[in-house]
Amino acid sequence: MEATSTCTAPIYDLLITERGDAIANAAHAAEQTRLKAAETLGFRLSDNGNNDAA
Repeated sequence: MEATSTCTAPIYDLLITERGDAIANAAHAAEQTRLKAAETLGFRLSDNGNNDAA
């Protein structure tokens, strides 16, 4: 998610420079959490939709 790429906002750019991009950091942390939860709980998508338990 790149909110700063669509418009110029000097105050926001200054805050990002000083404090970091909290929105991008939160999005990254959420994605990492989602991946870890899926791995831990065993959520997997099958390649072709066949779930054969042979």
